[in-house]
Amino acid sequence: MAKSKTIVLVHGMFVNDSSWSEWKNYLEQKGYTVYAPPNPGHDGNPAELRTNIHPKLVETGFIDVVKNIATLIDTLPEKPLVIGHSMAGLAVQKLIDLGKADAAVSINGAPPKNVLPPFSTVKIVWPAVNFFSSKGYYLG
Repeated sequence: MAKSKTIVLVHGMFVNDSSWSEWKNYLEQKGYTVYAPPNPGHDGNPAELRTNIHPKLVETGFIDVVKNIATLIDTLPEKPLVIGHSMAGLAVQKLIDLGKADAAVSINGAPPKNVLPPFSTVKIVWPAVNFFSSKGYYLG
């Protein structure tokens, strides 16, 4: 089995696809084809994303992020290596589970449903992951 030369970099919450720009450049210099797609509701300056939650982010569920990346992957000529940070670390694990990628790297991945992170993390992401909201919550 040949190793994939395609990599998909998936950003976490409250940042955007530009957070991967240096890694994208580095990996492309090494001969890889690299994609770093934006996730729904992550438009704009990351500092503003942390202080002013984008309404689309609150309406977006975890599976929406997975579907967003899976849709991109379906257009690629080969199954990629997927690398995700934070919330996207959990998303890349789901992409492996769905058979969408050859391999995955989860960097400081978010915990799955019913595994609670430290309170400091909950406090920051509460508007987007409010478990008591009538809307589907982000991490489950």
